[in-house]
This record gives sequence, structure tokens and C-alpha cells, in this order.
Amino acid sequence: MTEELITGASVLDSTHLKLDEALPEGLGRRLRVHVTPMSQGGTLHERQTAYQVGIASESRVQVVLSGRQAMVAANQFIVEYLPDRFSAGLPKLVLLPLRPLWLVPVLLTYPSAGVIGEIGMLAVDGDHPVVVGWTPLEEMENLARQLYEEHRNEIELAFS
Repeated sequence: MTEELITGASVLDSTHLKLDEALPEGLGRRLRVHVTPMSQGGTLHERQTAYQVGIASESRVQVVLSGRQAMVAANQFIVEYLPDRFSAGLPKLVLLPLRPLWLVPVLLTYPSAGVIGEIGMLAVDGDHPVVVGWTPLEEMENLARQLYEEHRNEIELAFS
């Protein structure tokens, strides 16, 4: 979980800040500064402003959502937004600094022919069964048509 801390800072230059107060001792956490000006009406040259500082726990490795749950969420998205012949592949966990994500490949499949190829990717939140990013749908559909044309003989042979 991320804690928010409001603190003052001195602007050293356009990319460097010096915190006016030391952080509390014993946090045992890594500091992530999100430079979000909290007070308006000044310029960078005024040298003093208030900033919001995010402190993210270093030990954030717990993933709430299982790979199976990520796959279910991905398949629900596929059913809702893509035509048939598409399915979710095996998810891969990616631990980002602030939250985990499951990357789930989108596959073009045909009965009897099996998996023809990967046509895109979905990103599922590691804490909730929600798709938070995806390869553009039109791009996935175009690649699927291309793969179908490349493998047309194999697909048609599987149906005969």
C-alpha cells in the first residue's frame, strides 16, 4: 500500500528537489517521489513549494490475483470485445514498482487446428480481476486476418 506524505521542498533545478524535512527514521521503505505541485500560483524559480511524496513499501511482492483468475478476466474481456476464435494464453506475472500486473497473450485459435498464433496482449491488474490495458483491438483483428491467410491451408485441412 502506498502512503502519502505532504512535505515542503526546495527546488534545486528543473529535475532535482531537496526535502525541507528529513523523513521519519525506521520507515524501512523506499522513497518514490511523484512531483505533484500541491500549491499553485508560483513558478519553478520561486524555489519553495509543497509537494506530495509517495512512499512505496519495498516488500510489496504479494500478488492477490492468481494466474488462473487473470486468465478468466482476460477471457471475459475477449468474449466481450473480440470475435470468436480468440482466447487467452498463459499469463506471465510482471512486478512493477507500484503494483503487479499479469500479461496475458491473446491467441488466435481454431477447433481441430489449435493455436494459430499470438495476436496481442492484455494487462490484468494483479490485485483485481480487471483488464487495465490491451493491444488495440483493430490491430489484433488485423493480425488475426493476416495469420489466417498465412495458415489457411492448415486450418481448412483440419476441418475436413
